[in-house]
Amino acid sequence: MPTAMSLSELLNAKCDEYRYLLLDPLKSVPSWNALHLNRLNDVFGNDVLYRVLRPDLAYAPQYCPMVMLLALPGILCNEELLLKSEDYSRDEKLYEKRYICGWISSPLAPEAFAAELAGLCKQVQRENIVPFYEPLRLELLTALNGKNEFSRLISNISQWCWISCSGRMQVLSGTTEGDEWRMKWGTECAQNNVRDIWRLLSAWHKTGGSLPADAAKQAADAWAKSELARLPHKADTVCLALSYLTLPDNITAHPEVLAMLEQVASHSDLYFTRLFPTLSDALLQTLIGP
Repeated sequence: MPTAMSLSELLNAKCDEYRYLLLDPLKSVPSWNALHLNRLNDVFGNDVLYRVLRPDLAYAPQYCPMVMLLALPGILCNEELLLKSEDYSRDEKLYEKRYICGWISSPLAPEAFAAELAGLCKQVQRENIVPFYEPLRLELLTALNGKNEFSRLISNISQWCWISCSGRMQVLSGTTEGDEWRMKWGTECAQNNVRDIWRLLSAWHKTGGSLPADAAKQAADAWAKSELARLPHKADTVCLALSYLTLPDNITAHPEVLAMLEQVASHSDLYFTRLFPTLSDALLQTLIGP
């Protein structure tokens, strides 16, 4: 799924199809920015912008995603616009909300493509609307459920490119082959906890260094593991999950830490983040390392 090809090469390789840029107005963008919807409308015209009527936001269409037609079949994409949108996407890779949701190639014409995206929001999870196009959600769907099954779901999309939370270009290709889509339990849990997983990724990033290619999957696994402790405070769960990602040893393997976690789980007035530093210096040195 990662690629060494440039965004321009990826999109122009699908020159026989429509190429699109997917934008999410729920993430505010400065009005002076060249990617703001009003600026795009002024420069390229209203006839290249199409609204995706997300089912749960149809009552407020101004908040629904927007599809911008980058190029008709047989025409190359605007190189400057691609560069600006890619740079912006990389800058916001760890924001809770992201404006640039991807660059997409499809044989579907704009109106049909917008309707296809709206319909997919209802197909990802039974009886729920899922804004699957949000980059972190999409990354978790493909990382935890398997990209092959999800590729079957998006069979009318030949190529979906986006920037991962670790800043890498990702490419997903739709297909009519393989198993039909069915969301796994772990994938559903990650979608339900996507905001907490984002918090964890952000905290992980702040510890220093770049995130690994599979950061989203690691964070989702760490979050699911930390929830087993049933800690009453979200900050404690984040702290425990972060320990799984950053410390050399599993801290819960030590009896003193395990006893502390059990104590916190049964007393809502206690906080793991406050009690953890009270462990002996020798144990803290063992847990945290040099």
